[in-house]
Amino acid sequence: MECSCCGRDREAVTALRCHADVKVCRVCIEWLRQQSGAIDVTPTLPVVDMNAAVAFYELAGFDVERYDDGFAFVEYDDTSMFSLDLAEHIDPTRNGAGCYLIVTDPDAWHQRLNAADLPVTMIENMPWGMREFTLTDPSGNHLRIGANSS
Repeated sequence: MECSCCGRDREAVTALRCHADVKVCRVCIEWLRQQSGAIDVTPTLPVVDMNAAVAFYELAGFDVERYDDGFAFVEYDDTSMFSLDLAEHIDPTRNGAGCYLIVTDPDAWHQRLNAADLPVTMIENMPWGMREFTLTDPSGNHLRIGANSS
């Protein structure tokens, strides 16, 4: 579908709530969000083995751009998700790092990651109003993935 802002044909285009005829892609939404002065946060996750981490996240469907041997940027659908930082000294069994990815369809994410045979927990409706699950990488980082269930 064509974005009303940039004119590019993109898969992820959504209509404005008040003007269904105006459809905008994520890239343009991100640009607009930045123009509004909103603060953006990109967590940095420690990894023991950068090659293993890159392979893991690529298998999970993310795009990974290595900046150098010790740092990488992780994106999904043209959106920055988190960064990876080489920290060979961490113990993956004691690593408490992680982040929360709020997605539109956690069930589809769970199905895709489970089909890739990646370590995910069961998807559940939580008491705090989220439908979510956790993906754990080889360095012990926990990515909680979910959406508002109400």
